[in-house]
Amino acid sequence: MILPFISFAQKTPPSNEELRQRANQSFVVLKENVLLVRLKSNTKKINALKEYGYSLESNEFKLSQQLKNKEIIRSFKEEFTFCDTYFFFSEHSNLVRAKDFSEPFFLDDNLKIDPSISVPTDSFLIAEFGHVMRDPGPYKDFYIMDYEDGFSKRSSYWAGPDLHFGALIVMNDQFVQIRHPFPRYARTFGSLPFLKRSIVKTVARLNKKLFKYGEN
Repeated sequence: MILPFISFAQKTPPSNEELRQRANQSFVVLKENVLLVRLKSNTKKINALKEYGYSLESNEFKLSQQLKNKEIIRSFKEEFTFCDTYFFFSEHSNLVRAKDFSEPFFLDDNLKIDPSISVPTDSFLIAEFGHVMRDPGPYKDFYIMDYEDGFSKRSSYWAGPDLHFGALIVMNDQFVQIRHPFPRYARTFGSLPFLKRSIVKTVARLNKKLFKYGEN
């Protein structure tokens, strides 16, 4: 079932009923289709370190990022059962946004592009580990800043912005974070060492929240 996302820009804040309808729409899209998981390659940072003579640091950072990405893939395959998942690097974000899957860019377990992997639908949600804006009151949907692929848009709020916190976040097919009451994130508590969730536990938490939402 294909449900196109609509623009939510408007002059007045959406009602609770409107927010619930949008959340239900997003839930159906995900349940009946797939989740695309964006992985950070940090190519620009790695190349910059190397360019300025920090080859050792560049290699260490690259290895660390690769290990994290492999852990993310492994965690989703072990703990995420809500729908099928596919993985791509952030430099291919524009292709995902345009739903242009004419060239292969989806990744296998070893972070290699596998031409045999194809997405069976053009209806999907997107997830990544990043930062989420708290939702204390009504404000417009905002775009996740993505400097690596050159895409950025200004956030626009009905209410003032609050602090960010680390989480596994869920976005629509245009990389716009989905609003409450959809279970749009699972916190990592990365800034709180005594509460910090591992990647695998964070993925499991999001999976649980999605199933719980479907029971309501």
